[in-house]
Amino acid sequence: MRQIDRYILGQLLAPMGFFALVFTGVIWLTQSLRIVDTVVNNNQSAAVFLELSTLLLPSVMMMVLPIAALSATLFTINRLYTESELTVLMAAGQSSAALLRPAIYLGLFATALTAALTVYLVPRAATELSTRTSEMRAEFANSLLREGQFNHPLPGVTVYLRQANSEGQMLDIFIHDARSGGQSITYTATQARLVKSEDRLQLVLFDGAAQQFEDAGNSLSILDFDRFAYDLGPMVAADVQRNRKPAEYGIGELLNPPAALWNEDEALRARLMAEGHDKLSSPLYALAFPMLALAAIVGGAFRRGGAGVRIAVAVSVAVVVRSAGIAAKSAVEGNVQLWPVLYLLPVLLMIGSYLYVTRGARPLRRRQVAA
Repeated sequence: MRQIDRYILGQLLAPMGFFALVFTGVIWLTQSLRIVDTVVNNNQSAAVFLELSTLLLPSVMMMVLPIAALSATLFTINRLYTESELTVLMAAGQSSAALLRPAIYLGLFATALTAALTVYLVPRAATELSTRTSEMRAEFANSLLREGQFNHPLPGVTVYLRQANSEGQMLDIFIHDARSGGQSITYTATQARLVKSEDRLQLVLFDGAAQQFEDAGNSLSILDFDRFAYDLGPMVAADVQRNRKPAEYGIGELLNPPAALWNEDEALRARLMAEGHDKLSSPLYALAFPMLALAAIVGGAFRRGGAGVRIAVAVSVAVVVRSAGIAAKSAVEGNVQLWPVLYLLPVLLMIGSYLYVTRGARPLRRRQVAA
């Protein structure tokens, strides 16, 4: 790497770190608000909130890195432009095309980070986040029952408990089960605890009684017990046996979904493949955006007033191209044969930026001002 390339790359890396930190913080904060209700409703601690919020970081950074690379290149090249450092470089024989090298190095660095996040960290973090969230919701006492009030987790079932803690232990519990049309059963117990066994939940009642009332004979039978297991499986099975989201699958599973994964549902198979190609093509924007930023600023004649208009044009082009990529993903979900479009958009942006900068491969010139 040439000394000039190292100098410009060094000027690019610090702003990229700054923009990545700022954008990650802002987006991470807004994304973290989604799990506040889950944590609060399950009476979890601040440590659990921090743990779940941390699992959001890989997906946030995956989105942020291409934007940070674009912002850093625009900021740095514009500063070098307005402070005439680029003019000095051109006077020393540096061509506009040669300035692409530091931007490409920065883009390759951002692309490698984005690819590592996309292929490895994001699926694992998404799986862990969904698993932890599902487990919290499966804790019946915390997610379905509220202390000091009558709860109706299912039609025909009424539950009341005086107190419950985060470990699933409850005091003074009342359960009225009237789901059977001809009879109703009322359970009372001084203590109860949740027990998970083979992906099912049971509420184990201690020191209580079961009162069964038969409508037909207008009879009531009472059974005292020291220990009784009340099955909660039907109430929480949907949470325990959760379906994985596309974000949780690896690239291999998405690009070539096993038959058991889509179960002859062609629409689901198309969505999975579209997600896979979108994940695989997204890191290319981290290379295309720095090239676009540099091309927008150094691709034209020198202007004393700076490059504000060119920066606005570069940002607009980046927004349009990325929006087109999102639209292309939706199109691929409808027709899988269109998947090359997802890769074509960032590649065309790179080619266009390169051609715009290297046309004639001329040095950057100041515009002549009439005397």
